[in-house]
Amino acid sequence: MKQTARAADDGLKLSSWLPYRLFLVAAQVARPLESFYGETYGLSQAGWRILAVIAERDAANAAEIGRACALDPFATSRGIGQLTELGFAVRRAGKSDRRFAAVSITRSGRTAFNRIAALGSAIEARLLARLSESERAALDSTLTRLEDESARIDAGGWRDAGAS
Repeated sequence: MKQTARAADDGLKLSSWLPYRLFLVAAQVARPLESFYGETYGLSQAGWRILAVIAERDAANAAEIGRACALDPFATSRGIGQLTELGFAVRRAGKSDRRFAAVSITRSGRTAFNRIAALGSAIEARLLARLSESERAALDSTLTRLEDESARIDAGGWRDAGAS
């Protein structure tokens, strides 16, 4: 008969693991936003992320967009294709190298972005309303430090992350 390990023996409890808790918050607030842009514009999650990036960084190339969105090259290419099909973005050949097309937001893409961003801002405001001004400042500072350290962990890979 097989014996099962007791939960107390585990070194990690998912329900209290910080990365999982951050993921849950992000997923729970992303779902209503995803429903809106999906139903309203037919956008995928990757399409929305790319639209947000090109709204901020005009004429970014696919590699830059992929890094900014944490998307693999295939997902980036599909997302850019979706945006061009919807008329939300245009691709232009790179100035020095035609292989690196620049992606720019169109007027209709900007309109869609602004509507989606307004809902995103409302969701963010609702979350932040639960915090005092000092808690917001502490959260911002803490997230900056966590983003920096998580980037170092990512760059180092699992062998440098403390796995035995």
